[in-house]
Amino acid sequence: MTVAAWERFLNDEASWPAASRTTEHAMVRDTTSGTTFTKRKRMSPEERHLQIMQAATKIIASKGFWGMSLQDIADEIGITEAALYHYIDSKNELLNMVLAEGYDTPEADEYNATTSTVTDCDGHHFYCFPRYCVNVVLYNLQRPEMVQLFAMLNGEALNPAHPAHRFFIGRHLRNWEQVGSMDWILPEGYDEERFYHVYTLAMSAMDGLQYRWLADHSVNLLEEWLAFSDEIFPDATWHGFRDPSEYDPASGQCLMPFTLQAREG
Repeated sequence: MTVAAWERFLNDEASWPAASRTTEHAMVRDTTSGTTFTKRKRMSPEERHLQIMQAATKIIASKGFWGMSLQDIADEIGITEAALYHYIDSKNELLNMVLAEGYDTPEADEYNATTSTVTDCDGHHFYCFPRYCVNVVLYNLQRPEMVQLFAMLNGEALNPAHPAHRFFIGRHLRNWEQVGSMDWILPEGYDEERFYHVYTLAMSAMDGLQYRWLADHSVNLLEEWLAFSDEIFPDATWHGFRDPSEYDPASGQCLMPFTLQAREG
């Protein structure tokens, strides 16, 4: 049973980037068409840095790190490979730049957390994890090229020799450290261990669904995720804990007792 506050997102597909929209036919989703190069007389170092990162994202998403060359990046932005070395030293540095600045960013964290926040009658701020997951999907719909980059590198980085191996091997637990430190309101019976399990289940399901979405243009990522949410966060257990709109300020209810900190403190 989809939360009423989430249903409006399904009607917003017309505003999604073209690469995120669905078709009636199964086909591989095109997330990296178009060119990064915009001809201009002079660019600031900051502008060139951003252009290089965008070009690297596009090329790696298409060819992978192993298949990418610095000449590919230079061609994409319309400069020589020699000129590119004025801004970066190596392929590995370029990859680190993309991972550090492009995927797990403060902007993404803020987007995912902001509208999952509920404020109770006492002015305490807490978070609703099911809505947080919806926000992750909504954010990724805006950046399909980054989702393809993640999928490509995540597979490549299974090889211990890959320069991003340690980044991906440790990413789940790094993200859990951040998620686990937030003040979530959770149904009765959820301790830290159980919450970690549902967090792992949700993120694993989301990754798998995003791979299907990339491979099949007919898949509606948001619609599919909302159906998943009904299974992962069933109404009988999670009602009142899924979305800030489920809290009634007129109830005068303090939500503090529903946090892990209160239960385990």
